[in-house]
Amino acid sequence: MIIPAGLAYAPVLAALHAQAFPHEPWSADSFSTLLAQPGVVALVDERGGFLVLRLVLDEAEILTLGVTRKREGIATDLLKEGIELLRRRDVAIVHLEVAASNVAARVLYEKAGFTQSGLRRRYYPDGSDALTLVKEVAAF
Repeated sequence: MIIPAGLAYAPVLAALHAQAFPHEPWSADSFSTLLAQPGVVALVDERGGFLVLRLVLDEAEILTLGVTRKREGIATDLLKEGIELLRRRDVAIVHLEVAASNVAARVLYEKAGFTQSGLRRRYYPDGSDALTLVKEVAAF
């Protein structure tokens, strides 16, 4: 089941993020600060996943999406639920950035209809590149 995750979920989101991204975990304080900002919403999948979005007017950005168990459809389900949430809030377009080397995430986003809009060379601390992707919300 996918549920909305407000401020009280900051420790849960931090624990999930640490499992999904052990080399760069976000703290509960980081999630609390983020979730307190206007327009930031989060979803948690009880199977082990999360999605955090920032909405500004008719645009949105995926800030982070992670799962603790791979290849179970958790990320796909979170993405679908997130896009539906954006549609209900009259968001027209959603943006994100993803590591160029993260093939699994790139396939997920491509299947969901995201297209590349840019390239951020040497974006990450290790010098690797990031791709910026975009999707019109009306079509999933």
